[in-house]
Amino acid sequence: MELPEVSQWIFSKLKSLVERTYAENSFYQVFYERHGYHPDQLKSFAHFQDVPVVTKKDFIEFALEERSSSAPGRIRINTGGTSGEPLEFYVDNTAFAREWAHMHWIWERFGYNYRNLKLTLRGRNLGNRLLKYNAVHNEYIVNTYAEKNLLVEQLQKVAWFTDVRWLHGYPSVIAEFCGWLADHRPDVLTALKSGLRGVLLGSEFPAPHYRSAITEILGVPIVSWYGHSEMCILAYDRALNEYVPFPTYGYCEAIPMEDGIQHLIGTSLWNTVSPFIRYDTGDGIKAETEQGLVRHFSILDGRIGEFVVDRNGGRIGLTALIFGRHHAGFEQAKHIQVRQSEPGKMELLIVPRDPRTPLERLKNSFDFSNVEIDVQLRMNNEPVRTKTGKTPLLIP
Repeated sequence: MELPEVSQWIFSKLKSLVERTYAENSFYQVFYERHGYHPDQLKSFAHFQDVPVVTKKDFIEFALEERSSSAPGRIRINTGGTSGEPLEFYVDNTAFAREWAHMHWIWERFGYNYRNLKLTLRGRNLGNRLLKYNAVHNEYIVNTYAEKNLLVEQLQKVAWFTDVRWLHGYPSVIAEFCGWLADHRPDVLTALKSGLRGVLLGSEFPAPHYRSAITEILGVPIVSWYGHSEMCILAYDRALNEYVPFPTYGYCEAIPMEDGIQHLIGTSLWNTVSPFIRYDTGDGIKAETEQGLVRHFSILDGRIGEFVVDRNGGRIGLTALIFGRHHAGFEQAKHIQVRQSEPGKMELLIVPRDPRTPLERLKNSFDFSNVEIDVQLRMNNEPVRTKTGKTPLLIP
């Protein structure tokens, strides 16, 4: 399709979404009235720029049902986001099929076939299990918190490393695993590299030091993309930190904000259950646009994973430890931050949604089992902020 046709198709989706949302969603009714906006003003594609930008902070001031609509089979999701602000929402029951259709298009450009065996390293806590086979994606899911020697022994029993064609997971976790193999099991690393075709990096911004480490150790193509749990924007990495968004997935904008930086703004074209309309992702970008469409963008201030150290000296990525587990405590917390003063000990700082929430109740809603770290939880009235007003996940 030519750009004008793409723009017209997107506009028809946006107009329908805004009008329906305003009619059904009490959050957007209040939010638009506060900003003096009404959907009647949306008469052309250019007028979409008049729709107020919404943030995660705006959403969490309202209960989930106040910003959601009923739908058969809707799926409840929570995300912490590495900003440390948890958010709950719903997606429609076809959201994940839509997601995987786009994901497989990205991967297949690099030779991926669903019959290929994957080794997936994310934030999964499998308790006493070292591995779990997922037949849907033909993958062995790794217990991120398992002792690595035991993990390698188990993998050798179920599938020799020469059978693995792809690694998939968080950049920080994959870099750590490959570094451990290089230092402690070079024989296994050699076997892995003999059959490996590439690495699929997701859920974290692929920071250069992670990406460089993986490339140096494995020497295979790296496939990365931009996406987030809110499912507003999905983009594939055409070159190093040059992302091309899918117009069939969501509408992507680059908007200069008060901090002087272009922010990545996304609108889900499909989610009418918990709509995200002109949603500020909080990511700073540099973008090239044409006729109102972002052709590609690069991340200036991405969601870069950080580590804590367990009592054995092992590093655990916070994306895996905090957000990969999707703790029940997300429902009770406005902000989550982490502080570590020494290996094996970690302080979890929580700003609760309700200040009257008992500390013991919060403690029981976070699962750090099978992790060699003593976790202490502390409740704060406000998050710890930097001098520039940011709320980092890992604080000194």
